[in-house]
Amino acid sequence: MAEDRIITLNVGSQQITGAVFSKTAGGGLRLDRLERREFIGDPAESEVRDSQGAAALKEIVSSLKIKGAKTTYVVSSFPVLMKFASLPALDGEQVDQIVEFEAQQQVPYPINEVVWGYQLMGEPDDIEVEVVLAAVKSDELNEIDEMVNASGVSSLGAEISPITLYNALRFNYSDLEGATLLVDIGARTTDMIFMEDGKVFIRTVKIGGADITRAIAKEFGNDFGASEFKKVADGFVALGGAYADHEDPEIAGISKVVRNSLTRLHSEIMRTINFYRSQQSGSAPSFVLLSGASASLPFIREFFAEKLSLPVDHFNAFRNVTVDGSVDAGMVQSSAHSLGELVGSALAQIGDVPVDIELIPESVQSSKDLQKKKPALIIAVAALAVFLGGLGFYFQQASKVAFSKGDAIERKASDLKKYNDEIDDLKDGIEKVNAQKSPYVDAVKHRVYWVQVFKKLAAKMDGDIIFMTVIEPLANGVPVIADQDSDLLDVSGSVDATIDAFSIEGLWRENASGGSKVVTDYFNRLKADSEDPAGNAFFALEGVDIGQIIEVDAGTSDDRYAYPFKMKLPLPDENKVKFTK
Repeated sequence: MAEDRIITLNVGSQQITGAVFSKTAGGGLRLDRLERREFIGDPAESEVRDSQGAAALKEIVSSLKIKGAKTTYVVSSFPVLMKFASLPALDGEQVDQIVEFEAQQQVPYPINEVVWGYQLMGEPDDIEVEVVLAAVKSDELNEIDEMVNASGVSSLGAEISPITLYNALRFNYSDLEGATLLVDIGARTTDMIFMEDGKVFIRTVKIGGADITRAIAKEFGNDFGASEFKKVADGFVALGGAYADHEDPEIAGISKVVRNSLTRLHSEIMRTINFYRSQQSGSAPSFVLLSGASASLPFIREFFAEKLSLPVDHFNAFRNVTVDGSVDAGMVQSSAHSLGELVGSALAQIGDVPVDIELIPESVQSSKDLQKKKPALIIAVAALAVFLGGLGFYFQQASKVAFSKGDAIERKASDLKKYNDEIDDLKDGIEKVNAQKSPYVDAVKHRVYWVQVFKKLAAKMDGDIIFMTVIEPLANGVPVIADQDSDLLDVSGSVDATIDAFSIEGLWRENASGGSKVVTDYFNRLKADSEDPAGNAFFALEGVDIGQIIEVDAGTSDDRYAYPFKMKLPLPDENKVKFTK
């Protein structure tokens, strides 16, 4: 029956898939229908990608005959920020407040501009609990949600690709012992998902199949579409070593470009494994599974088996899923490694998953709130109708009854005023608590602030040919400390100051890169962060002219070991902090 259907949609950057499942008598899953649409185009070109995705989604909804149905959908990890944090054991009544506070520290956007969710991991009696946080900017999620609704289905919210893959991994490979690593190579990102007993860890890197295509396009001077076609039609992973190259020079060249791109991904995988072992107390993986469309490349399994020195296989999302005979068996067999999100989403809708984090767009949340209020609104309207009818009846009976009702209303108003005064007092108390909370929020921020400043500045240094001698915080262009030997503020006599910039002084020495150009190169690296859409900037340098903030001795006389430079780096509002005397 239609109400027994489990509908799943996966909205990817270059592929959209949809499926209809049903629950079997033994508590398992059966795949009843499956549809997939792929579109060629650079996923970085959002207008083209969005129009192709919207058309593909409408086709899938029509083919699956699910128009008008309500369902969640899966979004890729590209726009989603996922963080893992350890917190002390929490009292149930304090969980939401403490996790929200942690989210404000972890998410690099104002908390009111994101949609976020979390789940606590571990056992109730653990000294510390692991919190899995996920957040996405509201406007980005709203755009995807509008596209889903425009396709003919009603959105119930979004699930996250690596979370659904973890749930599908647990469902299909619960028999594996030790740590298992699932590497999902998507179009724009690669998710590395660790499964070990009850532990879960996920890391996302912005390397994907589209990067391989761009490398091919750059090597052969083709556009993205032609390069994507070559990759799919002729691409494979060069085996290297003693293996002979392909007899076609172009195909051989493509295979080497693919291998070089995957070598970069291998480095990220090794870095992630080391982090998981050292920082998450995990074990080295004993088995690796590959998923995602790019995992279809010939010899990719052999490549990673050689590089990782581990057994590697393709992920089978339908290992423990029954497939109805009406479903295209060839599609299921060839694509099983790239359909794990559909299985994980279906399991979440049944309610039997270890990790369940949903991101609810504003429109969906408003609808849910309205549904909750409907019974109360109906009762209120009915009560109002009864009240007005009775009031009219009594007014018709006699003016005496009307005056009596008026007196009753006045008494009720007097009682309500008392409650209103109590509410106002409670509001004042809340404002007082918020004011008391503010110093603790600032203290947490200040705990890591200076480490972030020095880390950002040091990360862009080019060896020892440039070094710093003075880092001075400024407020309104004035040093917050009168001199290096003083601990007093010098900001117009005020007690508090807001640090809105840093004055940097340092030296550069002769080098093979072009003399004082090392200073401008250093500035340009800082500025590149400010102009990066990923939002990794610490300083507000977007659109700033280098001549406005840098003074540098060109060093043309060659009379000293090193020459001075000075620059002033402004801060965006979110990185400004208060400095108190």
